Amino acid sequence: MFIAADVHGLLGSVFCDLIKITVTDTNGERARRGLVQSITNAEKPLVTTDKKHDMQEGDFVVFSELKGMTELNELKDPIKIKVKKQNQFELDIDTSKFGKHTVDGVFQQVKMPKEFEFKPLEEQLTTPELQYFDGMEAKCHCLRVALSQFENENKRLPEPTSEEDANTVLKLAVEFGKSMEIKMGSKTKACVIDEEMAKKLALLVPGASAQITPMTATVGGIVGQEIIKACTGKFSPIKQFLYFHAINALPSETKPSTANKPRNSRYDDYYAVFGDKVQNHIFNLKMFLIGSGAIGCEMLKNWAMMGLSTGKDGKITITDMDTIEKSNLSRQFLFRPNNIGQMKATCATAAVKVMNPDMEIKTDAIRVGKETENVYDEKFWEGLDGACTALDNMKARLYVDQRCVEFQKPMIDSGTLGPKGNTQVVVPFLTESYGEGARDQPEEGIPVCTLKSFPYKIEHTIQWARDKFEGWFTNGPQEAKNYLEKKGYLQELAEDQNSQIGNLETLNELLVHFKPLDFNDCVRWARLKFETLYHNEIIQLLTVYPKGKADGKGVPFWSGTKRCPSPIHFDAKNQEHYDFIVAAANMYASVFSIRNCTEEKAISKALTKVIVPKFVPDKSLKIAANEEEAAEEKKKHKEVKSQGIDEKIRMLTSALPAPASLTDTKLNPAKFEKDDPTNFHIDFITACSNLRAMNYRIKTESKHQTKFIAGKIIPAIATTTAMVTGMVCLEWYKVIQRLPLEAYRNSYANLAIPLFARSEPFFPLKTDIALLGEKKGEKLSYSSWDHLEVKNGNQSMKEFLRYWFRVYGYRVSALTYGHTSLYMSAQKKMKDMKALLKKPLAEVAALRSGTELPKTDYIKLTIVCDREDVDEKASSGDKKIQFPPVRFYHGE
Repeated sequence: MFIAADVHGLLGSVFCDLIKITVTDTNGERARRGLVQSITNAEKPLVTTDKKHDMQEGDFVVFSELKGMTELNELKDPIKIKVKKQNQFELDIDTSKFGKHTVDGVFQQVKMPKEFEFKPLEEQLTTPELQYFDGMEAKCHCLRVALSQFENENKRLPEPTSEEDANTVLKLAVEFGKSMEIKMGSKTKACVIDEEMAKKLALLVPGASAQITPMTATVGGIVGQEIIKACTGKFSPIKQFLYFHAINALPSETKPSTANKPRNSRYDDYYAVFGDKVQNHIFNLKMFLIGSGAIGCEMLKNWAMMGLSTGKDGKITITDMDTIEKSNLSRQFLFRPNNIGQMKATCATAAVKVMNPDMEIKTDAIRVGKETENVYDEKFWEGLDGACTALDNMKARLYVDQRCVEFQKPMIDSGTLGPKGNTQVVVPFLTESYGEGARDQPEEGIPVCTLKSFPYKIEHTIQWARDKFEGWFTNGPQEAKNYLEKKGYLQELAEDQNSQIGNLETLNELLVHFKPLDFNDCVRWARLKFETLYHNEIIQLLTVYPKGKADGKGVPFWSGTKRCPSPIHFDAKNQEHYDFIVAAANMYASVFSIRNCTEEKAISKALTKVIVPKFVPDKSLKIAANEEEAAEEKKKHKEVKSQGIDEKIRMLTSALPAPASLTDTKLNPAKFEKDDPTNFHIDFITACSNLRAMNYRIKTESKHQTKFIAGKIIPAIATTTAMVTGMVCLEWYKVIQRLPLEAYRNSYANLAIPLFARSEPFFPLKTDIALLGEKKGEKLSYSSWDHLEVKNGNQSMKEFLRYWFRVYGYRVSALTYGHTSLYMSAQKKMKDMKALLKKPLAEVAALRSGTELPKTDYIKLTIVCDREDVDEKASSGDKKIQFPPVRFYHGE
């Protein structure tokens, strides 16, 4: 096998010849699994699923649990599919003589191996197979070959300051293109480089002798993944050339000049590509890096190599609240084992200062948000050149974007998800803001009824197990701890009637009925919990909804997403059963500061002494079958609960031992930690979830996969991170040169497929308002980047409203400060509003919001006005005008 990678300034190339390789997983996606609604009897049968199946043409599936068409359950070989709709696919098998499908069934995608064959480099040079990048890959191939020819003939690469060298390389590229054969379907054609394209390629030649970190990081990440593919057979390899370029990072008029000459400096390669003016700007940038995890570490490393903020005016401010965990070490390369437990930002700063001692870095360990606006205030933001996000959540991204919009600062965001990575560049007045663009989809919640009684996916049972963990080992013990240590706890609890009885019942369980004295008591508690969860509750559910139950139309109750469960009979010799007892008992012991025990003999002996009460199901009990019934039951339960509630509270309260009598009880509520293999957290969730899955005939999951789902781990791999941060750094070069919109690129890549896509950012949408009043005849055109300023001193709210009508010609119908309403036109005649209208506007903002005003000399207002030039029949929205944000300066 042979893999080659090169970087020549802003041109990167990768070549793969893996000879012949069998790939076991072409895309890295989790195999799809779902419920079948119907299957037709036909030569090409149509399968309809209950939800979007997310499969692609040519995928393969197998079936199980089908009723009626049981022949499909028995097939050993996977069946090829053809996608018809989002919830339908066609099978490549004749089912016309099979039994008729009635209900139920599960489809499971099967990943099929795929063979890839390659040709040697010598053959590929003139007839290359090119991975699509942006349409310029053939021209880039010609230029790359021309650079090799030039180097072979001259024993060197082109000089950064030589126009003659650049012209020679271009001639070689044009000539090679004439002899090259590019496949276009069944035909081939030469690569023609016209005069316009030659000018474009010429931009890449002066820096061809240079290797700059943004490019080596990008190409290194890509080729690193190709090496892993060659070793593992996982993911589809590049066939066979990939060219990555950043021509747009240079102005179109760039030519070789003395600005690119070497200076006997560690930054000579950067001078060769961008020139001294740009590099000097890099030295003196003032940047804000939010996050120092996987992306943050790589970003800092790149910046160290680039010389960012090494000048007398340069400065990087970095903040991250997280501490280093062991699992971080596999992909956050600035950290070492001895850093575990230390602050990420501090350790990352120390590591890059070794790489480049000239960097000026200020390190914080605080959250970026409303609560820290006294730290990251107006002066801080005004002094920045830009912000770079290295975050893992949408809320923080949107907040940073909001601040960048407010202070008109550029921001570049990036993210990774396994082999997938994306970047988005945000430039004031040039592009849309991050908040205006595409956002992550909100996390889909699991209905309560599904979790409680009708799970049908392993994700449901894992979430159910997480809920048990939080209730039994975190929230419950915390309430008991509060009772023991907090004076007036019961009085506070009485003020919250919604949770009072529930918390009192929890306190009685932990401190009265199941307060353990030793580990044997913990085993007893775990064994009884097993019986309740996996036997008794299932028997109760089947009592309410028996196996043969059907609705009025004869449709079985237990069909579709409702999987009929079976109770589990405890067997200490069954490994899954025993694993639950060990994990649950040790978790419970940890809560009560009792020494852990994993000795099988001791645990087995304790189990033999547990007396399990016989369970008798309640035939009068009702269990909600869906969310609507659950809401109705909850309403009825509240009404019933109110009857005799005082007596129940009295009984529960009187049963509690006095806190003074439990001074020897030391409670340790658990804080979920997925990365400690000795704390039983993942052991418990795995055992708890898998037993629940067994109840409902759901495929169980490994401890590793359970940890992945329960911990809501966002998969991060070093190769994707390197590629994404390299792309981000290239965009910063464009930002500081103030290049036009068409130069910037938002990127998306998936190293598994592989796929590389780049697009020009959207420009900001503008709103036009025809002004009246003193500005009549003028048009106010604004985007999310604009704001208005009012500098009339701290005038009263009434004076401000009159000023606004006089100048802009529109009457204010709503005036807000943050989320606080200051004025509504419908309330102007009310006594309280009349009083407020006479007060200074800034004072009104402080009074109404109940908070101190920011330390800035202005407050931010939102203004909505009435339109008087529209028909009375127009909608309420059409009768209103939203003005851009207003900065009201209240200083003298």
